[in-house]
Amino acid sequence: MGDDEKPVSPLKKALGFLCRHCPVCSYGRRRPESLVGRILHSPLHADHCPFWKAEKEAYPPEVPAR
Repeated sequence: MGDDEKPVSPLKKALGFLCRHCPVCSYGRRRPESLVGRILHSPLHADHCPFWKAEKEAYPPEVPAR
């Protein structure tokens, strides 16, 4: 964690955990071209779902090591 990053609160970690292990969200992440995937990645869902936002903050995409 860098100096400019704030630690993630336990509530956000819990919400992110629920999203990360949700069968519907998992399906949408594996199949982004499906109806479920398109809904999950739409701005309407991405901007308003507290679980999705927490998952993106608690589990940021891993950057490959060089």
